[in-house]
Amino acid sequence: MQHLIEQLIIEITEMNHRFERVKSSEIDYDFYDVVQPYTESIDSKLDDLKNYDKQIINMPYMTPTKFNLLISNIQSLSVECHFKRTSRKLFTEKIKSVQYDLKNILTHHV
Repeated sequence: MQHLIEQLIIEITEMNHRFERVKSSEIDYDFYDVVQPYTESIDSKLDDLKNYDKQIINMPYMTPTKFNLLISNIQSLSVECHFKRTSRKLFTEKIKSVQYDLKNILTHHV
């Protein structure tokens, strides 16, 4: 599980970089060439993470609702990071929330 969480943290950083690139260039990524394969890759990692749901939910400060929200936020970030119309404020808040939860899981898992 530790390796998976570390991978997701790296992916969240990559989503943030993609978002900054799309905002500065003002050109959306191609949906079929870039967005769809990337989101499928993230979904695969999230499916793996769901296998640890009981373990994660039993950690301090984690509930089933919070775990489901974490999954949902990562899914939406993986799409939103590719489009210039995405709100910077909402994107940034989701990134912070996801980073906090993933780091918290990593801290309590070790």
